[in-house]
Amino acid sequence: MLSEKKIPFQVTEIDLKNKPDWFLEVSPYGKVPVLDHDGELVYESAVINEYLDETFTDVPMMGATPAERANLRIWIDFCNTRIQPGLVSVLRAEPGEFEAKVQAFEESLAMLEDYLAQNGTPDPFFAGKRFTLVDATYAPAFERFATLRQLRGYEIPGRFARVRRWMDNLAAHPSVQAHAIPLEELVANYTGFLPESVRQHVA
Repeated sequence: MLSEKKIPFQVTEIDLKNKPDWFLEVSPYGKVPVLDHDGELVYESAVINEYLDETFTDVPMMGATPAERANLRIWIDFCNTRIQPGLVSVLRAEPGEFEAKVQAFEESLAMLEDYLAQNGTPDPFFAGKRFTLVDATYAPAFERFATLRQLRGYEIPGRFARVRRWMDNLAAHPSVQAHAIPLEELVANYTGFLPESVRQHVA
């Protein structure tokens, strides 16, 4: 988001397992990210993204009309309430419930696939030629999909061709590549989500 808009920024890393006291003062939820913009503190990713888009307007990343903005917000929410939780539920699934969790996850992917098909996208992005807040939201989620393959042996099925193409387009986009997390780091972070019955078999 910041790189896409070419906004200068400085990153302060936080160890979420050992949060410093000062961080809890600026982040009431104890979550990352938190934005400090000239002393104005903003937290929650979706809220931060809209704040940045409204504050730095040279590269707009929302729709031009209320209807367009509403549609983008719907699909941002879909990522935050369906796609990302679905990914985590597959990672956390005990062996006996794995197939059911995968099925629920794929139902969400199917809804996304259908929307992309109906709108002739990605071309190359969610809304066409322009990189929007929807793309900025899904890029890190899609990046984490690789952990499903590494940790649970699950690959996004080929029938979700448009979703897979969108994933590839985002992964190749310069501002996304600039902040890509190495796969080994993602795997190390997400191994902790596995149930113990599965984790003991992961090398």
